[in-house]
Amino acid sequence: MPVARKSIYLFANGSTIKTKSKPIYYSDVVSNFFVDSGSTKISFNVNDLSYKFPNGSIGLRDINLSEGQGKLVGIMGASGAGKTTLLNTLIGNSKPYSGEILLNGIDIYREKNKIEGVFGYIPQDDLLIEELTVFQNLYFNAKLCFKDLEEEDLVSLVHNVLHNLGLIETKDLKVGSPLNKTISGGQRKRLNIALELIREPSVLFVDEPTSGLSSRDSENVMDLLRELALKGKLVFVVIHQPSSDIYKMFDRVIILDTGGYLIYNGNPVEAISYFKKLDNQVNSEVSECPTCGNVNPELIFNIIEAKVVDEYGNFTDQRKVSPEQWREHFVRNILLENIPDVVESPPKSLSIPFKWEQFKIYTQRDFWSKISNRQYVIINLLEVPLLAFFLSFIIRYVGDSEIGEYIYRENDNIPAYIFMCIIVGLFVGLTVSAEEIFRDRKILKRESFLNLSRGSYLFSKIAILFTLSALQSLLLVLVGNSILEIRGMYLDYWLVMFSVFCFANVAGLNISAAFNSAVTIYILIPLLIIPQMVLGGAMFSYDKLNKFIGGGHHVPFIAEWMTSRWAYEALTVNQFMNNKWQAYFYDLEAKESECDYKQAYYIPELQKRLAYCQENLNSDDDSVRMEMEKQLTILRNEIKVEGELHPQVRHLFFDSLNVKSFDRMVLSHTRLHLDILSMYYSLKYDTVFTKKEFILNKLQDTPENEAKFNRVRDNYYNNNLSDLMKNNTAKHELVAVDGRLIQVIDPIFYEPIKPSFINLKAHFFAPAKFLLYQKISTFTFNVIMIWVMTCMLFVVLYFDGLSKFLDFFDNFKQKA
Repeated sequence: MPVARKSIYLFANGSTIKTKSKPIYYSDVVSNFFVDSGSTKISFNVNDLSYKFPNGSIGLRDINLSEGQGKLVGIMGASGAGKTTLLNTLIGNSKPYSGEILLNGIDIYREKNKIEGVFGYIPQDDLLIEELTVFQNLYFNAKLCFKDLEEEDLVSLVHNVLHNLGLIETKDLKVGSPLNKTISGGQRKRLNIALELIREPSVLFVDEPTSGLSSRDSENVMDLLRELALKGKLVFVVIHQPSSDIYKMFDRVIILDTGGYLIYNGNPVEAISYFKKLDNQVNSEVSECPTCGNVNPELIFNIIEAKVVDEYGNFTDQRKVSPEQWREHFVRNILLENIPDVVESPPKSLSIPFKWEQFKIYTQRDFWSKISNRQYVIINLLEVPLLAFFLSFIIRYVGDSEIGEYIYRENDNIPAYIFMCIIVGLFVGLTVSAEEIFRDRKILKRESFLNLSRGSYLFSKIAILFTLSALQSLLLVLVGNSILEIRGMYLDYWLVMFSVFCFANVAGLNISAAFNSAVTIYILIPLLIIPQMVLGGAMFSYDKLNKFIGGGHHVPFIAEWMTSRWAYEALTVNQFMNNKWQAYFYDLEAKESECDYKQAYYIPELQKRLAYCQENLNSDDDSVRMEMEKQLTILRNEIKVEGELHPQVRHLFFDSLNVKSFDRMVLSHTRLHLDILSMYYSLKYDTVFTKKEFILNKLQDTPENEAKFNRVRDNYYNNNLSDLMKNNTAKHELVAVDGRLIQVIDPIFYEPIKPSFINLKAHFFAPAKFLLYQKISTFTFNVIMIWVMTCMLFVVLYFDGLSKFLDFFDNFKQKA
């Protein structure tokens, strides 16, 4: 529109005054009025930036940008042109293949610590905690940004921001989910912007701020971003199909073409004239409607993506101008103005709280978000006691149907109940925590620009989950044990179940942090639970497992990593050893079992092997000699151990128990030694048996005491658990393994002999184990092992180990 001299015209938003020299843009004029001259200067220079995806394809090619403070910059392009890739690279989330990004001369990738708190990020999706109110979302965000503000000043700041954004009337409304809205879409977008606006970052990146909004809400949101730019901030906005009014708000637009080519960087309205000229259109000088002043940004992409017409007048798939050609036009026709690097450091408005304060803020935020969700609270408080009720009520077995009275001693389901409680703990612990970090992932991405403590965030999650687990495990034990009348073990059961719940919580946090789909996370839970069931030691005996995984007369290596194995052994062993009835007799029965096993099975087995050696003493057959060596090795090893246990019954020539040295003298001495050993255990057994009978008779010396004795046995001793601990169904009492005789029966009475640093190879249902060369109860040892594995999982979680492993695996597959 020609301008007449000495006339007044409205200099409309997005307009340009063209002179014989350099054009005058509306945005430049307005900036001079609004930008605070005292504000810190910003230079944002991108030099020869390129980016490659992990599969090798190129996402960005030789991008050069130079922007300063007070600018609202739009990033546009067709789908797949690289808009989001460019934004992620400029933010610092995706490291470029080549080139550099300088903020006030600071490389944002090499010197990240110098730009902490300078960047802000508003993604396309909401970053709101749906269970909190509008005020609470902004309040907790502000607490994480400003440690020096008093509570009164902090609340005042939040109210001012809400008032300025027109959200003050909705401050007490719960945000809600997009499907269950409490506030409108426009209000959600403004609240998202408020989360960044409250701290006013120097450089703000916004991804599709108008997506899904009405035209009016879109303009309101863009007005907020424009106002922020006018205050001296640099704002980058990825936008798709903007209206005329929104398009003209931008100071500059960056247009990308397919393949990551930069094909325009300049004034938005001038872009239309630029592409019309290159397309040789008539009235190419006209970029907006002379009547209404509207512009049509879509015209740009119609020109860029125009197709070749064939001889029949039909459009082909071939473009008139390729991305490479548009790039050449841009390089040839547009000269970018480079802003010199600002020497002073970029401004920071943050005052991040210390880690302990961050932990408290995270914990408060998580606590309020959970208790405001009634369904979450009700389900988590009722789920476990209901499961415990159904489980215990169903298996409350009455042995004698004629009497009709429940007797704990006769309930064959107690071992199964213990194991199912452990599986319930693992399942509930996993499901409660499986979405915790996944649900916060977008919020964490925004908060990563604040350089907050990951440890504080994770410990806050653990504090909430462990508190919930303590309550859930308590309800499980109170309900289940009360119905089944498992007396005197409430604290022990709670400690093991609490440990199991906590292990499952940390395991759930790991998969929550590593996987990007809720469906994938919940598909994984059965894959984690089923091995715990199979290898827990309850459903299948370890000596009846496939030899490939190490089955045999010891715990397979893979089962050592199963929490269910440690928990099940801890509870069953503790339940058998430390109940009120067994406490009278355990020590005596352990000695009785040892003597009975030694004289009834162990010594006869040694005598049988010695007899074989006697029969073949003069044999010259090599195969027979080899077999003799095996038998003598077992004899030598066992007699040596017996000598260490009982120095008063030592074999003087046990070193001669080999094929070369074995003769009739050694044979005779060994036979005599075994006879003496048998007599020793026989006398010891008689002593123990007499003492046990004396105690039994004393406890039942009157009818009243006998009734009390029987009542205590019925209430505290369980027959099936006893059979399990004594392994009464074993086919063999002992087996030969690696030159030793391994006791199979009565594992509950057989303690490890040799002290060790950590006794991981102790047999299943061992009554005690060694830790730091000190003998401790299996219950204590196993609880410690559960917590050791829990701590190991936390270390993996803290360093994001599972996610890094999956990324490495994906990259390896792509390269392969």
